[in-house]
Amino acid sequence: MSTLAVLAFRGWIPWPVALLICVAATVAVVFVYLREAGRVPVWRRAVLASLRALALGSILFLALRPTLLTETHGKRPRPVAVLVDDSQSMLAHDPRPNFPDKWRVAVGFDKVAPDKAPPAMPSAGDLPGDLPEKPTRLELAQATLANPRLKLLEKLAAVGPLQPASFGIGRSAKDPRDPNWFKALTGQEPRTALADGVFDILKRDENELPGAIVLVTDGKENASQRGLDDLARECARLNVPLHIYGVGSSSFGQVQIREAGVPETLFVDDTVNVAVKYRVRGFKDGKVEIVVKLNGQEAARKIVDVKEGDDLREVLSFVPQQKDAQAGKQELSTTVRVLSGPDDVTDELTKSVRVVDRKMKVLLIDSIPRWDFKFLQRALLRDRRVEPKFILTEGDRRAMDAGAPFLPKFPATRQELLAYDLLILGDIPASYLSLEQQGFVREFVAEGGGLIHIAGRNNGPASFVGTPLAEVLPVEFTSVKFPIDSGTRAQPFRPDLTPAGIRSPLLSMEDDPVESLRVWRTLPEIFWAYPVTKTKPAAEVLLTHPTQRTTDNKPMPLLASHYYGKGYVMFCGFDETWRWRFNVADKYFGRFWSQAVYITGVPRTLGTKLTQLSLDNPDPQLGKTGQVYGRLFTPDLKPLNTERLEARLEKLDVGPDDKDRSAPIELRALPGQPGDFVATLPFNRVGRFALRVDNGSDPATLEYRVSLPPDHELAPGGMAEDDLRRLAEASGGKFYREEDLHTMPGSIKQKLVPFTQRDEILLWNRWALFWVIGLLSAEWFLRKFNSLS
Repeated sequence: MSTLAVLAFRGWIPWPVALLICVAATVAVVFVYLREAGRVPVWRRAVLASLRALALGSILFLALRPTLLTETHGKRPRPVAVLVDDSQSMLAHDPRPNFPDKWRVAVGFDKVAPDKAPPAMPSAGDLPGDLPEKPTRLELAQATLANPRLKLLEKLAAVGPLQPASFGIGRSAKDPRDPNWFKALTGQEPRTALADGVFDILKRDENELPGAIVLVTDGKENASQRGLDDLARECARLNVPLHIYGVGSSSFGQVQIREAGVPETLFVDDTVNVAVKYRVRGFKDGKVEIVVKLNGQEAARKIVDVKEGDDLREVLSFVPQQKDAQAGKQELSTTVRVLSGPDDVTDELTKSVRVVDRKMKVLLIDSIPRWDFKFLQRALLRDRRVEPKFILTEGDRRAMDAGAPFLPKFPATRQELLAYDLLILGDIPASYLSLEQQGFVREFVAEGGGLIHIAGRNNGPASFVGTPLAEVLPVEFTSVKFPIDSGTRAQPFRPDLTPAGIRSPLLSMEDDPVESLRVWRTLPEIFWAYPVTKTKPAAEVLLTHPTQRTTDNKPMPLLASHYYGKGYVMFCGFDETWRWRFNVADKYFGRFWSQAVYITGVPRTLGTKLTQLSLDNPDPQLGKTGQVYGRLFTPDLKPLNTERLEARLEKLDVGPDDKDRSAPIELRALPGQPGDFVATLPFNRVGRFALRVDNGSDPATLEYRVSLPPDHELAPGGMAEDDLRRLAEASGGKFYREEDLHTMPGSIKQKLVPFTQRDEILLWNRWALFWVIGLLSAEWFLRKFNSLS
């Protein structure tokens, strides 16, 4: 270390002028004292003159405002930045079922020596009896930082000056002179911007960068603008390693059922497939047990190996029996349990269902017995859950009049049509139905009936343009006539599945989704499809043409569906599904049409149900809102005509005496849609809820559950150990748990950085004033001593 000093003057008088004045004043003082009385010895007069001259010279020197400029060159240690997580996730009470996690609590709370290794063969007696059961992550971190035997912060300060801070949504610097700064943290930050907090430190000048950054966190990153990989690369580039103390349990796990797909109506003696979608986090091994119960009795069970993921799926199957078709409330519950270690983690979801012991009534109408009609007729007649009727508009009249399963004509009244659950229209001319009957079809669908239209080359849907039949379909089209023989060979093609089609159970050809997708890629090709110009708003496209486009330049739909009122409508733009029977009989043809009939026709199997509720959000999450839609009818199946309707929203997982258990909700009528109501539901609390609507004749209940978003601070989840470990190692640092924190100070190398320190020492200060006053006082005292005036 070396220091240089330079004297500078900053007064308003130039120093040469001040020097001349000082010389002149000194000469004048000497001249005056030479004329003093002879009784004062010469040496005394010389002393007095020196004091006077020195005082005047000092005053002139101070008038120049002298400053001593120093410049020191040397090396100093880089600081060590310490960042402690102060977000809400640090308030989690982690379960600690295994010995290593309990040992870490003992180390943090100074129950065992920080450098003591855990026993190779642990037993319950190796742990102190007064060990905290489930401390929060923040409590454990604070106890560890205050551990008098660990002395972590004190040892880090020996490596370099500490720069403490907390972080959440932003970084908040703390006073390094306060040894208890971390004890004031409360864990109230609503989000965690871990990467942004560190990037904020890395923005400094190169000479001001810390030698290392110590992070104390559980690793729940959910608010940063940049990712942890970017952070690791930047730290490595700047040679600022991250040394991370991971706080939290390694045994924490979460399981959550996201959906249990099952129809509202189940048929006796018919196979029911329950598609269970669930989420697993924090488990690395073990088994997952999935159990389906119908009315409290186990119906299906499946055990699979545990996998981590947010969109895991398993399908369980069972067959309802006659005894299950009981009166009153019926429930189907799905339980997912992770079997890993001594503590099982479980989640359960319950849905209201209805087991019926009657068949679905289906009416299939076509003009002539096309190939699809022939094979579909046989499939419907074989299906135990279906009671089919058939009409051929150009069929043999004797056959049509012969009785079941044929009908001589279309139902003449609205009530006759409403007796059916599903209507399948083939290549029929719209003129076959009177305008009143076409209105019956529209009302049938709007009030919950299912409709499937299989396009044809001659009449449907070409003749539907401008009729109520076209109004209910999910696609728009123009009237196109196809010649019997065009003279050109049709080019075969294979339909493309859309993302919605891949997920839809309607197009599931195998129980395994991957295998189902393979089947669709190998099905026999088809040769014809009706040209569609556009899909209607809210329609869902499941299959598209590989080359043809709509007028808005989108892939032309071959299979599309939507809800019209409460009814489900499916448009099939080709009539060659019979080709899928090649070499496999009904394996794929029968499965496709049974699923289509079941999914489309199920809504009307509710029979006399007059109150229907649905939620627009299948996965309600805290902090969002949703819309609940109601469709209500009078006992004679007319839309309920009222402006407002009262409902009750109940929280199911609180006690019956809870004052917030129930709250009123008002459903408002949708303009121009008789019988349709809507209300906004705030998802402001986590838990299970039930919306109950009672219109006096047919009450209904809609149950749903509000969960935390996956990245929410309070969402259950263990410490992100893998992410933190990768981040530390990629940056050049290390990852620590409580048992090896004692090695952290020794792992951080002290880094020296050159520095230049410039200082200004003001010479015109109070001490200089005391000096001048002292000189003047000394002269005055000596003059008095020598009896001078």
